[in-house]
Amino acid sequence: MSEPHLTPSHDPHAPERLARLVRLVRLSLVANGVLFTLNLAVLYAVGVMLLDTPATVAGVEALPADGASKEKAADPRPEMREFFDRMTDLLDRAARKHGTNPADVLPTQTEIDAAVETRTMHSEATQLVMRKFREGFDDFDLPWPTVIPER
Repeated sequence: MSEPHLTPSHDPHAPERLARLVRLVRLSLVANGVLFTLNLAVLYAVGVMLLDTPATVAGVEALPADGASKEKAADPRPEMREFFDRMTDLLDRAARKHGTNPADVLPTQTEIDAAVETRTMHSEATQLVMRKFREGFDDFDLPWPTVIPER
């Protein structure tokens, strides 16, 4: 025997079931809207964190955000002093290894100080120091550094 095909007019619980289905659909739409808004808020927060965080590279200092400290951050003297110290150490070791007095091949501390105070690698004082380094490196067949401060 076949069951009679029920239509909404024959099912006495049809209006209740329809009302329940409508409530569930509305509830799911509201829940999806809340979750969508929450996802947008989280995405915005992550974007703000990523964009407001300055990138860092090992050994490189970031320039300060305020204009007052830019002069201090842009001061090339520490970088120049470090470069000249490395060059002096290399040349000093090579001279001692070859039995030469390092004072005969190295620029004097006064010459290095004068070069650093010019704040540029293009000044006459700096070029004098660089020439002395170059002559010493050539005398001892040392490879000339490929990285030299640009300022």
